This record gives sequence, C-alpha cells and structure tokens, in this order.
Amino acid sequence: MTDSQVALAIRSDEERRERAVAVLEQMLRSMEVPATVEAKDLADGTISIAVMPGVELQGVTPGRRSPLGDALQYLVNKLVNRPGLERRWVSVGIGAHPEPRPPRPARAAATASVPAPAPVVAPPAPAVNGTAVAAPPRPSPAPRPAAPARQSEVDERTLESAEDPTFDAAALLLAQRSATSGRLYAVVAMPPEVRGRLLRAADGVAGLTARTEGEGRLRRVVLTPEKLVPMPRQRLPVEDDLDEE
Repeated sequence: MTDSQVALAIRSDEERRERAVAVLEQMLRSMEVPATVEAKDLADGTISIAVMPGVELQGVTPGRRSPLGDALQYLVNKLVNRPGLERRWVSVGIGAHPEPRPPRPARAAATASVPAPAPVVAPPAPAVNGTAVAAPPRPSPAPRPAAPARQSEVDERTLESAEDPTFDAAALLLAQRSATSGRLYAVVAMPPEVRGRLLRAADGVAGLTARTEGEGRLRRVVLTPEKLVPMPRQRLPVEDDLDEE
C-alpha cells in the first residue's frame, strides 16, 4: 500500500469515527440527555464510544449493557455503516467504554464447546440361553372419547320445552313483522330451548330465514327477510326552548 493510500485510509477512519460521534450526539440532544462522548479506535478496527451522561438514567448501570445502550449502538451502526462502504463496527457503552468483543474464532470455539445432547439409545433386548428375545410390543394407547358436541353444533329446533302459547304467539308475530317490514332482527339472552321455539315459529313464516349464531351468552337467533328494506333516515328531536316557557 502506498503512502497516499495509507493516508486516505486513515482519513476515512477518522471521518467514520467523527460521523459516529456526531450521530450519537444528535440522538442524545433529541432525547434531551446532557452527556459527553468519548471515542477511540481499537486494534481490531472497530470504534469504541463511551457516553458519559450528566443525569442519572433509569435502568442504566455504568459500564454494563442496557436496552438504551443497545438501541443507541444499533442506530449508530445503521447510520454510519451505509451500503457500499467498508463496515466498521461501533460499540457504545454508557458510563464507560464497552468491553471489546471477542474475536470470531474465539466466539466460534465457545459455541462449539457447548456439548451436544446425548442421543437416546434403546436398551438391548434381554437374552435367554444366549439368544436375544425381542421385547413385547407396547400396548397402543386407548382411544380418547369423542368430545361432546358444542352448543353451536346442536340443532336447537329439536330441543323440547314446556308449552307456552303466549311466547309462541309473540314469536310468530315477530317473525311475521320481520318478513313484512323487511327488517333484520336479532334476539339474545334466551336459553337453547327457547331459541328452538323461536326457530320453529319462524320456520312457518314465508319469506323469512331463521338461524342461530354466536357462542355462549352472545348466542342469538337472527331473523333475516328475503327482501331487506333500508332504514329511513332518522331526524333528531327538536330541543325545547326553556326561555319560551
């Protein structure tokens, strides 16, 4: 490498370090955190920056990693190491310079030193008079009983309930009104047997479809006419003028 190339590389490194410091100082000003910033080049080519805050930061211990330090480090690397440029990692510490990262071979060796889980080996089959005997097959698990059908899967029209002529008349009147007016009705807060009575009453009305939907307390009977009529535009009531009274 020629002297000019070395000088250019040194100048590029200084500009990258100065840019990292400027970006970090701008972020601290935006956060309204008074602090001084110290930067230095490490032997491995990375940049180490120490942020010395002038105020106490909650959840931050000087010299130790913190979510705030990790966030600042991530943003600085994103803004400084732009595409097309040689990447220089920037380490950010709060209260002190961060500890230098171990070299890649050391990190790979540390990962490789973790023992792999031992494979599970089946025990050998017992032997009788020197001859191996196969182990008896394991019994297959008993089949699980079928889960009871959910309430939504039961045809509520088949549920029986006590006779109630008054309710049957009201259910028939509601179904007829839905069919003739073109209005969609939903009726809630009824037990399954009562919903079944309403469904059976609505089945006898022409031009209307009755069905149930929803689960639990929100389960309801929906009456849908074949020809829906849009609701008219409602007008707000005129407020009384108390002064005139």
